[in-house]
Amino acid sequence: MNGTEFEANWFCHQAARHTNNTDLRREMAAKRMQEKNQQLDISLLKPEDESQLEHTIGYEQLAVDLTAELAKREKDFYVKKALDFALLEDFDHLYRYADLLEMREGVLAEQLVGKYTEVMPGRPTVAHHRHPMDNVRRPINSKSADTMTTLATMIITAAEQQTMNYYMNVTTLAKDSLSRKLYREIALVEEEHVTQYEDLMDPCGSWLETALWHEYTECYLYWSCYMTETDDYIKALWEKNYVIEVSHLHKTAELLK
Repeated sequence: MNGTEFEANWFCHQAARHTNNTDLRREMAAKRMQEKNQQLDISLLKPEDESQLEHTIGYEQLAVDLTAELAKREKDFYVKKALDFALLEDFDHLYRYADLLEMREGVLAEQLVGKYTEVMPGRPTVAHHRHPMDNVRRPINSKSADTMTTLATMIITAAEQQTMNYYMNVTTLAKDSLSRKLYREIALVEEEHVTQYEDLMDPCGSWLETALWHEYTECYLYWSCYMTETDDYIKALWEKNYVIEVSHLHKTAELLK
């Protein structure tokens, strides 16, 4: 959800830089501030005593779990192939960070993930580095594609983008050369993943049409989080954010008219 909020906010920044409609820019500025508050609420759920490597395990567990779930449900064979392809690499990222965590901090990643996600080798990271042009994919058509396919391309792009940005920011904070090399290597693979996934998204919508899809994606995700959450405190946060996103969705629909 952190990544989804960042994507929506950053898309809105880009949209504001491509319009001279002052009223529209004011509406987007107000919405962006709300989204930044939402993102901070989510970010601050992070445990205060969690180390950088432990936090990294959370990112890679999410990558594995989310990608596998989206691939399992995906009806579009081409999109599913892209998800399956990157999933093998996400497994290996989780495995390599798990090794580093045990080596540096004596913590077993299996305990952190509650044995929910299997920590196992995937496609070796040395084989992940491709020519940038080979990561480009064919886009879907959101007007003819299944709604869940459109949502899947937006959800996974936001998630991988957040992971990429995280690694780009924390690589310099790693405390030894081995850790820095690993973060650097995987950060560049995440760039490949973001390229693959963003290219699957429909590029033909207008700025406002695409903004509507962003809001719909957030509504879907917050609703999903609310429906499955078991912690009452966090469930209330999902509900609050869902209500906010529904209002954003309605406002964007009005602007689109």
